[in-house]
Order: sequence, then C-alpha cells, then structure tokens
Amino acid sequence: MTETLLSIPDLRTLSYGTTIAGGILLWILEGLFPFFSGQKRRDLHARLNLSMAGLNLLILLPSGILMAFMLDWSRNVWPGIGMLVLHPVAETIAIILGIDLWMYVWHRLNHETAFLWRFHSVHHSDATLDVTTSWRFHYMEILFSELLRLPLFMLMGAGIEHLLLYSLLMTPVIEFHHSNISIPPALDRLARLVIPTPVMHRLHHSRERSEHDSNYGSMLSLWDRLFGSFLLKESLDGLRLGLDQESDPGKQRLSALLRRPFRT
Repeated sequence: MTETLLSIPDLRTLSYGTTIAGGILLWILEGLFPFFSGQKRRDLHARLNLSMAGLNLLILLPSGILMAFMLDWSRNVWPGIGMLVLHPVAETIAIILGIDLWMYVWHRLNHETAFLWRFHSVHHSDATLDVTTSWRFHYMEILFSELLRLPLFMLMGAGIEHLLLYSLLMTPVIEFHHSNISIPPALDRLARLVIPTPVMHRLHHSRERSEHDSNYGSMLSLWDRLFGSFLLKESLDGLRLGLDQESDPGKQRLSALLRRPFRT
C-alpha cells in the first residue's frame, strides 16, 4: 500500500470536515458579498439541494465501504501505476491527476450523451446558483458514477487513501466555483490558471447550450485547456442560469426533480 502522510481515518475526517466547513463559510459569504443579487429564500433553496444530497448519501456511504474493500483487494492483484515503481509522492500525484482526468471525461459524457444528460440536467436546472448547487445531483447520476469509476480506479491502482485525498483537494474547489460569492476579477483570472473559478462555472450553468457545454473541469482547469472546452466571456451581464422550461418554480420541488429524468 502506498505510504501517506495521514492515516485513512485522518483523511476521512479532514475531507468531511472541509466539505462542511467550506460549505458553511461560502454560504455565509454569499449572503454578504453576492455576485447575483436579489436572491430570496436562500434557506428554502438550500433545503431542496441538501435534501437531494442527503438521498445521495444512501448510495455514497455503502459505495465508499465497498470501494475501500475492492481497491485494497485489487492492488494485491494488479498494481496499476504502482508497477512504475515511482516515489510515493510521485505515484500519489499521478493517481490524483488520473482521477481528475476521469472526472473531466465523466462530466463531459454527461453533457454529450443524451441518456446521461437526462439525469445530469437536474443539476443544471438550478436557476439559483450557489454553493449548495455543488451537492445537487440526481441519485441515478451518483449511482452511475460510482459503478463506472470503481473498475477504472482499480485499473489505475488507486487506493481509498487516494480517493479521500482527492476529495479533500477537489471538494473545496467545486464548492468555490459553484458559489455565488463575488471576488475581484484579478483574483479570478489568477485562480483559473490552476482551478475552475466562479466566472468559468457560471458560464457552464448558462441556459445557452453553446455555453453550458464548456468548462467541465472539477479540480483543475488544465483539462479544459488541453481538450478545447475552455470558454470565457468578457462580461456575464445578462447571463441566464438554469434550463428553459425546467427551472420554473413548479418544477423545482424535490419530487419533480427526482421524477424528471424518467419523463417521456
């Protein structure tokens, strides 16, 4: 097993703690320094998105236990990147990059495949983009994601410690670029050299298909630059978030969102 600076319980605690603390902090800052002003009943919006996140935990928690067992077993059979006999730090970096590349590919597939878009569009139908949107996904999208990534991570030779470390690094970035916090343009320009930023991701949530089919990166903006999906606009004035016909208040109830992908 690859050596790590922190134990698996430490990584798990840090990952969960960072997710919760980062979400609370950004939610408070959004109220003080919003980019999109005039958002009302933020508590109801958060309750809806957190309800969906709670349902997803029913999949993610048992999946995490299974994944930990399967990854530990598979590395005794197939070392993956470990066969390169890299320094533990270099091996960890290679696996983290591999995981983030898969996240880019998976996100892009969710936009370019009609069947997967039925589920991912629940995420995009949120017309009130804020930090809680980063946790709003249909449970079937989560299920498909878990089923597909397990064999890939086994092939890669990843361990549960790599997934926890990736989550620790990636989750604050996802919360940040979904947030409705207003930051100085110069800071956004600097940050997007490395990570997807709020300006990038707001465009990704545009109602315009040509705009929301862009900026797929989760932790690194590198992949969008490499694969031609990086997109910026000089101004986001007039940007409309959500999806036409799907972001109406009547369709933004939990039951309606859960049924949405199964409509004919």
